[in-house]
This record gives sequence, C-alpha cells and structure tokens, in this order.
Amino acid sequence: IRNSLLILFLLSSISVLGQEKVEREVRVKERQVPIEARKWLKDTFEKIRKPKWYKEFSELGYSFEAKFKLQDRFHSVEFDLLGNVLDVEIEMEWEGLSDEVKANLSSHFVGTLRRFKLEKIQIQYSGLPADSEDFFDKEKTDGVLIQFEIEYQAEDQSKVIRLWEGTFSSEGKFLAQRRIVVRDIFNLSF
Repeated sequence: IRNSLLILFLLSSISVLGQEKVEREVRVKERQVPIEARKWLKDTFEKIRKPKWYKEFSELGYSFEAKFKLQDRFHSVEFDLLGNVLDVEIEMEWEGLSDEVKANLSSHFVGTLRRFKLEKIQIQYSGLPADSEDFFDKEKTDGVLIQFEIEYQAEDQSKVIRLWEGTFSSEGKFLAQRRIVVRDIFNLSF
C-alpha cells in the first residue's frame, strides 16, 4: 500500500507539472552563452546587431534565450545547454493571422471559455538546427514544425481569472494548455 501511494503521488505530481509553466529569466552576458548558439543566431539572422541574452530557468532545468527586434517584430530564440536551437518564436498581431487560423482560434476561445483576454500571440518554429536555419534563410519548410503559442487570461474552474499558455497547430487548432505560474521574487520562503 505504501508503494502504491508513493507511485500515485509521483504520477499526480508529474501530471500537475505538465500543466503549469514556471519560468524565471536572468540576463547574462553574451560570452556566457554557448558558442554554438551565438554562431547559429548570427548565421540565421545576419541583420541583428546586439541581441539580449537570458538564462531561462523552468521546471525542466534551464536554457538560453536570445531576444531581439527584427522588421518591427519581437523574436525570441531558445537554445539548449549545448547551444542547439530549440525553437524560434515571433510575436504576431491578430490582424496578421490567416482567416483560417483566426476562425479556428475564435471557435476554440468562444466555444470553451466564458471570459478571456488574449495577451500575446507568437508563431513558433521548431526543428533540427539545420532545418530551422534553412527555413529562415531559404524559406524551406521541410522538417520544421509550425505552431502558435498564445498567452491569455481566462477563468479556471473556480472562476478565478488566471494566466494561461495555449499551444495551437499551424491551422489554429487547440493542442494543449497550461497555467502560467508567476512567482513573486520578493516573497521568498525558506
């Protein structure tokens, strides 16, 4: 019985972990970032001058992230500890989405939530480093997964307004959501 309770506790912990996004970013100097990440960013986005670099801590560990503005749009590029690109996110406006994506997103939000407010829309590109670089250099989509990541405020089951992150397909179809947990850094518990 004791082992069964432990297994049940661990499984429920894993389930909750996957439903919450807990992140913290710390600004770092470029020289603290793996050389592979710096090289990939420079090769792929040749026109950027000085990206801001961050070390991002999450429930899964940490990664590095470059943030910059290019062609009037905010970009963020996430890299693993070895400097391999994980994904590229580019902020979008509602008006810039295709009619199909807008229709599918509207259907999801209006059909599932009573009250909501969209906070941020990003298009997300992920794939192998070479495939991702080819996508941005030559617009080749082979091997690149395109999705949308949307932050929004909405009521949970207890009617409390919370911040959520939803993942949607390239057509705007709902895939998953998780609650964003905002930690108060001035209220540390020991």
